[in-house]
Amino acid sequence: MKKSVICTVFGTVLVLSGCAEKKAATPEEIWKGYCTSIGNAARSITLDRQNGITKKEALDYANKVTDPTTKGFVLDYLERIYAVSDAELKADKDAVQIKFKQQAYEQCLNTPHDPKKMPDYKPF
Repeated sequence: MKKSVICTVFGTVLVLSGCAEKKAATPEEIWKGYCTSIGNAARSITLDRQNGITKKEALDYANKVTDPTTKGFVLDYLERIYAVSDAELKADKDAVQIKFKQQAYEQCLNTPHDPKKMPDYKPF
């Protein structure tokens, strides 16, 4: 009887600890997540360019972004990606996408930011 009560109590404690709230993310973790989204956005811009989306269409869409930090990154990578030749974009599509994704991620991580004023974004 005592074993079953102890097992029940122990099991309840395990279940409840699993349901506990996640700890709040640190500003560094939030910034890293944001930078991951920026890298994914750069990859998507590259993919759009490879699939024939015009620069005007991409700019029209990018200009709808309301957060100034995000808009800056997106417009910067839009210019970089549309400056690349079609031949280079199509030579190895996946490699080019990965290259821009990684560059954007690293540039974002190395950008000074205010931990008290994080960009307003939706994970991408």
